[in-house]
Formats: sequence, structure tokens, C-alpha cells
Amino acid sequence: MSENRSKKISRIKKPNPVLFFLCYALVAPVLKLKCRVSYDKSGLDGLKGPALILCPHISNMDFLLVALTLAPNRPTFVVSEHFMARPMIRWFLNKMRVISKKMFCPDIKTIMNILRARDSGNIVVLFPEGRLTCVGHSLQVTEGTAELVKKMGVDVYTITENGAYKTLPKWGKSGIRRGKIHITTSKLFDAESLSSLSAEEIGEAIDKAMLHDEDRLFTDVFYKCKAPALGLDGVLYKCPSCGKEFETYTDACRIKCRSCGFSAELDNYYNLKGEYFSRINDWYFWQQEQIDTDIPLESETILAAADEKGNMNRGAGHGTIYMDKKIIRFSGECFGEPLEFTEKTSDIKAFPISVGDHFDLYHKKRMYNFILQPEPRQVIKWMQYLDKVTKENG
Repeated sequence: MSENRSKKISRIKKPNPVLFFLCYALVAPVLKLKCRVSYDKSGLDGLKGPALILCPHISNMDFLLVALTLAPNRPTFVVSEHFMARPMIRWFLNKMRVISKKMFCPDIKTIMNILRARDSGNIVVLFPEGRLTCVGHSLQVTEGTAELVKKMGVDVYTITENGAYKTLPKWGKSGIRRGKIHITTSKLFDAESLSSLSAEEIGEAIDKAMLHDEDRLFTDVFYKCKAPALGLDGVLYKCPSCGKEFETYTDACRIKCRSCGFSAELDNYYNLKGEYFSRINDWYFWQQEQIDTDIPLESETILAAADEKGNMNRGAGHGTIYMDKKIIRFSGECFGEPLEFTEKTSDIKAFPISVGDHFDLYHKKRMYNFILQPEPRQVIKWMQYLDKVTKENG
């Protein structure tokens, strides 16, 4: 009897059925009407648990879109621990029986929970890039993904939420834009083939499957929005005309530079109309090319951390944060106590960010949010700097 009880405790339950199907009944018709969502589910033929679903992380709508695509199956999502520090979201995610993960930080507990979900016969959904793209373009797949896929030894599928970025861009401040979302699916591996493939071969296939560039997708689709450019200065911070940083600002339809007067219009097809660039991604990656990784970054920062109840406190502390090609160093205080630490950039590899607000960083398994001062928009440059360092280090 104790053995049976142990097995019962070790299972990962599926999402609460009442809440899951209530959300489905409420959300599915709204998304279909407001976002013009269509589905091609042919790639999921024969899907049954245990299985693994891999998805590029394109928009904050991804979880809803993937859940709707998989219904009536109730999948087990792997989500950032970031969301669990917010009480109302935490309540909902707990009901959805998600597996939380520490991002860009070794997390054996998450791996064990994913394997438990597999052994429970669940369909597990994983976003292998590990963070949400800022501009609808592919991010590097996180280390260890291929090894995890091989270890799971189950059928692997992909779901891609084409058009979700343009419908709800991470930087946008104008809500949902009605245009087009088309969900595509495919079977990437069957369980039998995984045993004969090396982790390198699996990794190459995953990298190819996750490739996306929404900036060049659905270019003929009008995304309805009265202020399409609002918030774009959160990711496009360097003026291509005068080279000044964090002098850009936006109104409803234009991004402008306070320093030199440069201006470009963003239309509802995501075309930039002005000198230098015609696409958002061209400007975005030009910025990254301009970063000299031999010049360190340093900033005063407000520190956010979870309190004893597990809720994020945005005034937990303050201090100074520094980054060069080799280290990230913080010196300051947290909840009234001195806090100093140094992490290697080779261990961190990437920053998940909230555009215009903060980036996440773990130290000793604890998550901290850094709200850079006096200009929180700096987080995008810090993210691009670390991305470039990681790429240079191979």
C-alpha cells in the first residue's frame, strides 16, 4: 500500500479539467474572432501521451494558442519561475499543474519533474529558446535541450504560432492587433528514431525547427491598431542617424530621435518608412553589431526579489551592477542586508527581459530582477550585449 501511495505522489497531474475546459470555451471563440486564428493540426495526427511538444516562443499568447491547438488534450507546460512570483498568476498556473523552471540556471528539479510528467503519460510543452523573443526572430536554443529530448525517448512534435508576434508584440503598448495567426504543426521525431540519433543530430533538427522570422511573415496582412509604433523605442534604442542611445521615443505611428530629429513611420503591415531601415529586425540587429563587447556596462539598479511569501517585491533592494565579457557583478543590498555576488557570463549566457523594465538573473538558485536606473530601457542593450558575448564565445 505504501508503494502505491509513493507512486501516486510521484505522478505529475494534468491541468484541472473544469478550469481548462472553461478557459477553452471562453477563450477559443474570442481568439478566433479577434485575432483571426486558424489551425493546421495535421502534424499532430496520432498524438497521444507521453509526448513532447516544442514551440518557438513568439508572443505572450503562445500558452493560450498552444493549449487551444492541443485541446481536448490537457498538456503540461514548462514555464518560467518568473510567473510564480505573482500571486494571481501563481494560483492559475498551479491549477494548470505547470512545471516551473529557473531560466538560464542549472535546474535538476525541473528535469526530474519533466521526466515524472513523461512517466505519468502527459504531453509536455517546452519552449526550448527559454525566453520570449523581443522582435519575432529566432533565439538560440538553450543548452541541454537535445540531451533532454533524447533522454525522454518519446514522440516529439512542433507547434508554431505564426503571426502571434505581430498580433501581440512584446514591446507593444496598444494591446492585441487583429490581423492573422496561423498555427502549424509537425512531427519532428518518433520515439524509436531518437535512440539511433546523436544529441548533436537532434540539436541540429531542433534548431532548424525553431527557426522563425516574423518580421518577414504575412507582410501583406494588415494588423489593425491605432498606434502601431507605440512602445517600439523599448527595443530600438540607438538612433541610426546620429548614433545616440536612448534618445528614441514613439508616438502613435512614428519612432523619433530627440537628439537629431530623425523619424521613421511604422505602418500596420510592420513596414518602417524612413531612411536606413525598412524592417524592425534590420534596425534591431544593426544595434547589436554596434555594441563593443570590450567596453563593459555598468549601471545603478533597483533590485526586485521574492519575499518570504514568494511574492516579488520590486523595492527589495538597490545597488550597482557591472558586466564585461567574463563576469556579471552586483554590489548592494537586499531586504536591508548586504548582497554582493559575481557570476560568469559563460554560466548565465542570456537574460530574459521585460522590455523597458527589467532583466532576470539567478544567483545561488534565487531569482533577482534588475531595474536599471535612471533609464530602465537599458535592459535591451544589456540583453544584446550578453547575447553577443555568448555568440562570440561559441
